[in-house]
Amino acid sequence: MTPMTITIIGTGYVGLVTGAVFADFGHKVYCVDIDPKKIDSLKKGNVPFFEPGLEELVRRNLVQKRLIFTTSYETSVPKSKVVFICVGTPPKTNGEADLTYLFDAVKETAKHLKGYTLITIKSTVPIGVEEKLEETIKGTAKNKFEFASCPEFLKEGSAVEDAKNPDRIVIGTKSKKAADLLLDLYKHLNGQRVVCDLRSAQTIKYVANTFLATKISFANAVADICEKLGADAEIVLSGAGYDKRIGRNFLYPGVGYGGSCFPKDVSAFIHIADNVGYNFQLLKSVEDINHNQVNVFFQKVTKHLKKLDGKTVTVLGLSFKPNTDDIREAPSVKVISKLLEQGAIIQAYDPAAANHIRNMFKDGVKIYENPYDALEGSEAMLIITEWNEFKELDLTKVKHTMSKPIIIDGRNIYNPETVRSLGFVYEGIGRIQSNKL
Repeated sequence: MTPMTITIIGTGYVGLVTGAVFADFGHKVYCVDIDPKKIDSLKKGNVPFFEPGLEELVRRNLVQKRLIFTTSYETSVPKSKVVFICVGTPPKTNGEADLTYLFDAVKETAKHLKGYTLITIKSTVPIGVEEKLEETIKGTAKNKFEFASCPEFLKEGSAVEDAKNPDRIVIGTKSKKAADLLLDLYKHLNGQRVVCDLRSAQTIKYVANTFLATKISFANAVADICEKLGADAEIVLSGAGYDKRIGRNFLYPGVGYGGSCFPKDVSAFIHIADNVGYNFQLLKSVEDINHNQVNVFFQKVTKHLKKLDGKTVTVLGLSFKPNTDDIREAPSVKVISKLLEQGAIIQAYDPAAANHIRNMFKDGVKIYENPYDALEGSEAMLIITEWNEFKELDLTKVKHTMSKPIIIDGRNIYNPETVRSLGFVYEGIGRIQSNKL
């Protein structure tokens, strides 16, 4: 493999992981960001978010001088055959993607092109946006360029492993030259190759994320029905998931999905469908179910604690999923907000995301360094994120630590019979109902 020089625009999850992995495979990678403080920190090997294995990868490739962090398009873009655009496309209030960062990045890139350059969009974007981008930079770009789409499928918490061992590599292009360039860049990676037009590539990303979100909301709807029927959702969904056509992945009830992708992409795909005259009622229901799931969980809390004013509750798990510190659209934020509105005293613990919650809620939430301290004197343990650490808690010790032995398990991490045999009042999502105090 002949090493390439590439530029990554944006040093968030997608950009930083992509850049570090390409550098680790021997390429020279410039990572560009407009935030000078962030770049200075990255130059020292400090990763601004928690992602297993990433900091080690960044530091190793900094030492090898294959990974270069800069704020300068001028020193990076002219040297690169491929420029990956990895900036954020956050949702507007109507669900449409905000493309401000995307257009700014592409316009700035266009000013510094030298020779043939393939501008490859990894950001999740509206279908066909490259046509507007191309029109925008035609007068600016003095050299030949093409657009390609190469959507990312990284999961927070396993992003490095996903980047090194992808299920598939999707390449959307208009020309064989562009496709061959990206195929050569990715040739050291496994995974099914999907080479197609740009619009199909962009749509694949939306379909993948919204289908997974649909499975989660379907599981939550089933759990609600199971509670009303007196059936156990875990048994029901396991039984259904043994069918290979269905599978159990993502078919788990809980407090709802969060993070930077699912909420944004569901909303954006609904908006995209509306723009072409299709009422995507299925996804609208997926979104509605997810919005309501925090209410479903909160009703379980008030069912057992009645009035919350002045009562101490413990929230275990603050990130939107395990193995990340990301609290964007995290169910924990919504639960904590509701608890505070009702006057609850909140104690909390998370292995990675505690500082983000501390900064968000200030003195409204008391953060602890371990789960046992966070449970001291608590009248209820609320499981919001299924960190493995919580599955291994000494529940006998927990029972003696709490003032009331109530567990509201928003991720169904415990066996109800086992927990109840220890003297807890236990309630999960869609589980056969527990005893009452």
